[in-house]
This record gives sequence, structure tokens and C-alpha cells, in this order.
Amino acid sequence: MTDERNKVRAAPTVGPPNDASRAKSESMIKKILIFAMHQFIGTWGVAIVAPFVVAASFDVLRDLNFPVFTSRNSSQVLTNLPWFPAQTALALWFGWLLGRRLHHRAMLWVWILPLVFLGCALIVIPTLTPSLVPPEFQAGVGQSRLSHYFGLGCRPENFCVDQMEITMPFYASVFYSLGAYMSGRLVRTTDRVESSEGNSIA
Repeated sequence: MTDERNKVRAAPTVGPPNDASRAKSESMIKKILIFAMHQFIGTWGVAIVAPFVVAASFDVLRDLNFPVFTSRNSSQVLTNLPWFPAQTALALWFGWLLGRRLHHRAMLWVWILPLVFLGCALIVIPTLTPSLVPPEFQAGVGQSRLSHYFGLGCRPENFCVDQMEITMPFYASVFYSLGAYMSGRLVRTTDRVESSEGNSIA
């Protein structure tokens, strides 16, 4: 009888999780959501917004009698230029602007997943659309993998979208993180200068 009472006393009580565990779980979910948000903005968010920005810019410049800024050339800027200057410039600006306002450290790491996808593509993916792209325009088949993913090998007129789908998000994410890093450095430098000036005045 005594042993049974001891077992009852020793049995652990089952209750709701403590506040610290719940707070830790909520904090982790929040960090994941913040990272996912910046991952989208720094890659496909840039890709979605860039055509509108380029089109609006070309419309303004065309009205100023610059005939080179045609709709056809705006499409060329978005899809046919290596390094995707429109998307990377917009990503840098997004990273700078949001970095100054949000100060999320997750912004510095959004390039990791696109880098992993790009590395896998370089190794195992000749093209995302093998049924459309002729063999002479596929990576590791008719052209080098570096030319296909970083040069002029993959072009939209050959039904090749590999750079738009894989390389461009990597470039955009790198410049998005770079913009966030630069804004953070500027904020820290400004704070140090203001602090030293305040100390000198005191």
C-alpha cells in the first residue's frame, strides 16, 4: 500500500507548456516568417516589380525624345543582359530601403537558398525545359555550363528560361543582402559619430 502511494506521489504532473517554451516557439515561428518574407522580396518580389519600374522609366525617357528607350529595348534590358542590371539595381535599393527601416538580420542571408539551387543546376540540370530548348543550347551538352548560366548561352529567343528562373534570383538576392548590409553599416557608423560628438560636447 505504501509503495502504491509513493508511486502516485512520484508520478509527474501533466500540465500546459510553460510560458518560456511557448515564447521560444513563437519567436522561432516569427523568425522563419521574417526570413520567408525577405526571401520572397529579395528574389521574386524584385522580379515582379522590375518590369513595371523599367517600363515606367522608359516611358518617361521616351517622352524626353530619347528614341532608344523603346518597349522592345525595355524587354531586352530585363531578359537579355547578363547580370540583369535592372533587377540587381532594384534589389540593392530594396535591401537598402528595408534594411534602414526593419533592421532584420535575416536580410543578410537570403542569398543562401538561391546559391544552393544555382549550384545544383550547374551540376545536374542541362535546362529546365529540355523539350523546348534544342540540345545545342543546353548546359553541358551543346555549350559550357558557365556560359549557359552566367553568359549569353541561355537566351529567351531559344526558349531558354534557366537564367531568369535560377541565375537572376541568385543575383537579386545577393544585391538585396548587400543593400541591407550597407544600410546597417551606415546606421552603425552614424550612431558612433553621434555618440562621439555627444561625448565630446559633454
